[in-house]
Amino acid sequence: MDSSLVRCSESEFAVPSEAAILRLLERVGMALEISVQASDVVTPQEVEVEAATDPLAWLTASANHAGIFVKETTFQRIHDAVAFLQEGYPLIIVDREGTFVVVDSVIGREFDATTISEHVVPRPINRRRFTELVMSDATRVFVAKKELECDPLSSSPASDAGHQNHALLTPMRRFMALLNLERRDIWTVVLFAFVSGVLTLATPLAVESLVNVVSWGIYLQPIIVLGLILMTCLGIAGVLRILQTVVVEMIQRRQFVRIVSDLAHRFPRANQNAIIGEYPRELANRVFDIMTIQKATAVLLLDGLSIVLTTVLGLVLLAFYHPFLLGFDIVLVIAMFTITWLLGRGGVRTAIEESKTKYRVVHWLQDVIAFPSVFKTGGGETLAIQRANQLTTEYLQARQQQFRVVIRQVAFAISLQVIASTALLALGGWLVIDGQLTLGQLVASELVVTIVVGAFAKAGKSLEKFYDLMAGVDKVGHLIDIPVDPRHRMGDFPDGPIDVSWGDLRFGNGRGETFVPGGSIRAGANVAIRGNDLAAKNALTQALAGLRRPISGIVQVSDIDSLDAATTYGGKLVGYAGALEVFQSTLRENVDLGRPGIGSARVREVLAQVGLTSTVLRLSDGLLTRLQTGGYPLATHEVAQLAVARAIASSPKLLIIDSLLDRIPDHARDRILKTITDKDAPWTLIIITDRDDVADLCEVRLTFRANAAPERGGSG
Repeated sequence: MDSSLVRCSESEFAVPSEAAILRLLERVGMALEISVQASDVVTPQEVEVEAATDPLAWLTASANHAGIFVKETTFQRIHDAVAFLQEGYPLIIVDREGTFVVVDSVIGREFDATTISEHVVPRPINRRRFTELVMSDATRVFVAKKELECDPLSSSPASDAGHQNHALLTPMRRFMALLNLERRDIWTVVLFAFVSGVLTLATPLAVESLVNVVSWGIYLQPIIVLGLILMTCLGIAGVLRILQTVVVEMIQRRQFVRIVSDLAHRFPRANQNAIIGEYPRELANRVFDIMTIQKATAVLLLDGLSIVLTTVLGLVLLAFYHPFLLGFDIVLVIAMFTITWLLGRGGVRTAIEESKTKYRVVHWLQDVIAFPSVFKTGGGETLAIQRANQLTTEYLQARQQQFRVVIRQVAFAISLQVIASTALLALGGWLVIDGQLTLGQLVASELVVTIVVGAFAKAGKSLEKFYDLMAGVDKVGHLIDIPVDPRHRMGDFPDGPIDVSWGDLRFGNGRGETFVPGGSIRAGANVAIRGNDLAAKNALTQALAGLRRPISGIVQVSDIDSLDAATTYGGKLVGYAGALEVFQSTLRENVDLGRPGIGSARVREVLAQVGLTSTVLRLSDGLLTRLQTGGYPLATHEVAQLAVARAIASSPKLLIIDSLLDRIPDHARDRILKTITDKDAPWTLIIITDRDDVADLCEVRLTFRANAAPERGGSG
């Protein structure tokens, strides 16, 4: 690479044409198995703001609309780029002239690449050319992947009711759908296992030949030849087993990345109505079952597949020896089927119930350690112990039900091993005496049965891993079933404050229904919402913020559905501060949220506007101070100030502050009010408050009283 080259700025890249973007997305869609239509390409006007600083914003916006997540990255080593390709993620390489190169796979030292400019030119490139493209300072590299990669595992459409119909897809069907995503590598594992199984038959065949040779007399040369042949066959089989292990390891990694990546895209867009009544943090604990899926999948693909193929090949070998042994095979297969299916009935159900009880225990212990004022100083220690004992008892009962299924399978499998070995010895001995079977064939048959049935008997306890796998898939499926709100095209971005309006609204929750009469707010108004109907106030503001969708009625923000306005524009249209939400990350990231265009200067500016400058200066690492979930080391009122700073950072066209100002000290609240009620502020302001001094600064008041029509006061 030419060291004289300097990394180009984003503005130096040419704006691609609409036709080139469409061809690019079609090629990437083929690699990711996504159907891309011409309508997926957004118009330049829809990304006018981003395109002013980055000409390729058009590409990323169009890709997102097509369901493809595109992320720019810089590779320090070429091996990292190759690793992405091996994991199934195509790379998009763009030069300054707007020419795209899509690299979607690697075979040996060649890369499957397609050049897209005026024409589409598929042409493989070598490793040297690939390195030049990826590591050049004159190109930009993007990684592309499917946004919701685990949709085939989902049993529900993107609807509010979908999460309640979790059992529509069985765990086995979900697991098969998960394996189908890895079908190429699965077939590689099957091929390796089949060849390895065939080569493993060299052991009984060599023993048969050795017995026959020895029965003729003592000859050294045949023994040496048999030994060399056996060593070669078993050596190749061993190498194939190692390759199997490597491929399965890649599958395990992909499973983790695929599921976590899917959930990372799914959770921010989760339909909030669908998870009413569930505690989101406890729900996310089910992510730990990904590790169960990984390990159980590895066992099934390595040991399980090996047992199945060894059994099939071994029994086929026995069938060639004598028709009676064919009948023995049939009886053996029926017995194995009985162990696996008939005696295993209820295994999946009891495993899922056992898993549920474990999560109940974890949820309770989370509550105990999270609320010291209740369980440490409030006298709740006795309750903590009693509830833990109760949940532990429930776990033991569920575990006992599960173990009953496992132990009867293990007992029957061991019994089968004893009976089958004895029966074969008796049957084979009679056939040898009768001259229908050679002594070598008898020894080989006994060896095959010992290997097959012995492995199956040892695998009896491993069937528990299968049940754990089904339980894990069920739990992860519970997360993937959470319906997501669809993304819509952005459209023209409004300029200045916006108006809002809503019809008669009904909201549902676990306690019944909440009714909100229709109303409207003109653009640029400052509105205070008051009253004792807390449910109606919160329902309206959350609906305006796109957090809840009413059962009936429409909420519009600048003639756009409020849910679309909130999710499509990424906080640029609607800013909402209504909960003390701080995630584990730096203070800066808790304000900017990774949104483009919000740099350190803007973060400092909004922190000053909400009165947090002195707080930031006291922190050891300033903006880079890592905050814990919940806000530590910030005080509660400082977390409220931080939430307001986050909402105004993107200069939204509609700003909603839900009750937070009432929690902030007077000096900080006055500073915030001066900022948000300024006549030159770029937003329409809605504040829920119980304070008269805050409401007096707003020109319009809406009062919601329980069982009464809302009252409207002020000038507008």
